[in-house]
Amino acid sequence: MTDRTAFRTALGRFVTGVTVVTAVAETGEPVGLTANSFNSVSLDPPLVLWSLSRRSASLPVFERASHFAVNVLSVEQKALSDRFARRDVDRFRGVSWHPGAGGAPVLAGCAAVFECRCEQRFEGGDHVIFLGHVERFDHEERTPLAFHAGAYARPEGYGETGAEGVLSNHDLLHLLARAATLAGASFHEELEQTGISAPVWRVLALLADAPDGLTVGEIAARAVLKQPTASRIIDRMEADGHVVRAREGDDRRRVAVRPTPAGHALARRLSERMRAHEAALRTIQTPSEAAILKRGLDVLIGRLSALRDSGGVR
Repeated sequence: MTDRTAFRTALGRFVTGVTVVTAVAETGEPVGLTANSFNSVSLDPPLVLWSLSRRSASLPVFERASHFAVNVLSVEQKALSDRFARRDVDRFRGVSWHPGAGGAPVLAGCAAVFECRCEQRFEGGDHVIFLGHVERFDHEERTPLAFHAGAYARPEGYGETGAEGVLSNHDLLHLLARAATLAGASFHEELEQTGISAPVWRVLALLADAPDGLTVGEIAARAVLKQPTASRIIDRMEADGHVVRAREGDDRRRVAVRPTPAGHALARRLSERMRAHEAALRTIQTPSEAAILKRGLDVLIGRLSALRDSGGVR
């Protein structure tokens, strides 16, 4: 059996572009998601393809849609890529777009756009492959956004070091992002299969270790979330019966969020799975390497938190 984590890591060595693939549901609602599985197939006739996981909630829409649009993102659109990769937001809210071929949304400001009629669909293991006949396309002189080894990169200066390089494989921020993405990939896949997003898990884990509860502001800060996002996540968790809000004493302004018994039970189950994944990670490190890494991260997080609280880091 193929080691999925190692296979994903090997695939990550291939530098790809970043796209948002869009379609319109039968209800008229726009649908879109971030994908880097896009590729060209033929010039004559003009054919392209992309693939979508069978676990994606958007799969039924794309399977029924007559058309889809592949929006190739520019470096200025990294936030758009992040937005369309998330589950807890209205992805099209505030986004400039217009209906393209078959009603598929065409996003503004992209490096290129391919408006396609869905020609065929193929079985592709745990993915469905969509072959599209390009009916219209457009492009602008914009630098495309690139993706490599679990992190964003820019084509020019890629991999260079020093002041002139746009991104170095040895930059601290790049190394931290790659390590977090690769280390958490298999656990996040398991979370997705249970219908729990990574942000929901972070909030749940924080609350499970806070017997007196936490305010929304405290949760946002510790889970590295914007406060409106944290509020939406807590709303959903409360609706699912995993947390409750309660006013603290006589202070009407302080409302603590606490996990319910069901929330505690879910946190315990997920913690057991997380520890299993962490144990697997330890097999590729010596005990001393693991201890040094954890100690270094603890120190870095502590110092960065202190700097942020003092206004030194934005």
